[in-house]
Amino acid sequence: MLNPAEAKEKILKALSARRVVERDWLTALLGLYLAKRKEAKVRLKHIGEVVLQRKDFGALARLTYHTTKCWPWLPEELARTAGNLLRPQDALPWLLAGLSLVRQACEARRLGKRVSLSVSSERVSLEVNGVLAAFKPLCISATLYDTFLEGGYEVPEALSGLKGRDVIDVGAGVGDSALYFILHGARKVIAVEPLPNVARCAEENLKLNDVADRVKVVNAALGGELMSVPCDQAVYSSGGFSTLKGSGPCRVPGVTISDLLNMVDDPYLLKMDCEGCEAQVILGPERERLRAFEHIILETHPFITGVSNEELLASLKELGFECRLHIVHDPKLDVNIYHCRHMASQRQPAAL
Repeated sequence: MLNPAEAKEKILKALSARRVVERDWLTALLGLYLAKRKEAKVRLKHIGEVVLQRKDFGALARLTYHTTKCWPWLPEELARTAGNLLRPQDALPWLLAGLSLVRQACEARRLGKRVSLSVSSERVSLEVNGVLAAFKPLCISATLYDTFLEGGYEVPEALSGLKGRDVIDVGAGVGDSALYFILHGARKVIAVEPLPNVARCAEENLKLNDVADRVKVVNAALGGELMSVPCDQAVYSSGGFSTLKGSGPCRVPGVTISDLLNMVDDPYLLKMDCEGCEAQVILGPERERLRAFEHIILETHPFITGVSNEELLASLKELGFECRLHIVHDPKLDVNIYHCRHMASQRQPAAL
């Protein structure tokens, strides 16, 4: 049984949902809960009638409660944007995804980062510590948190020498990491993304930020052969897709590290967040080509590859890289982000 403080907190969370929905929604939800029903048809403000499940109600109320602590008006703006762009039943998951991102931004602000957000039918603008990025509303992903709020690529040692240099970005998603590197001085980025609809989103986002001329989006998978992938993956959750585990009706070409190196003149940084392909690169036949880079930032996925982080780091050490842990992403799955710097004083050309 809840104590008075817990009960008050739960009531406040539920009442906060009124910023997003019509007044009669609470009545409908009360009936849903009292009858212990799994779902109910309700009318959401700005969106229309949707079939709402109990778990979605809990998430909607909880996220709204937390996000209004930072930006009281944003939940309603998100709902209005969802209603303008999507059919009612499609709008609900987008609204939940948007609220989740706003909550993460609010948490980053609480931890001391200078964060501002604005939402409209034309763009979602996110500014973090003076760095401003904009995204098409239907082209936002959970990876925005990793890139701009968590600091997944905020490695001063690598960023300090980035200006005027080239980056290869494997697992580019909606273009957020490519944009991040451009905003921090990169001359050119090759952005590799296997999911066709997500690659299109990357192109749209980069155009919105007026940097499309500095980023080449390559709709391909890192590997030597054609890959089968979904044609219309849910964009918000696309960051978790792995070509090693998932497939679909669309076929995309494979590219190798050699192919990508041929697209740049001055390779400086390799970023890999490709849900498992990092093991194929670091342990594969082209591993010697990694010597072409001064810095590598990679996310590991041993639960997908079956290859331990220690084995990957040992292979990189053999190639002359010194690696350090940057972020522990998921301790249960041993998913980490590492920064590796090539330590050779006289850099040798990559093996052909």
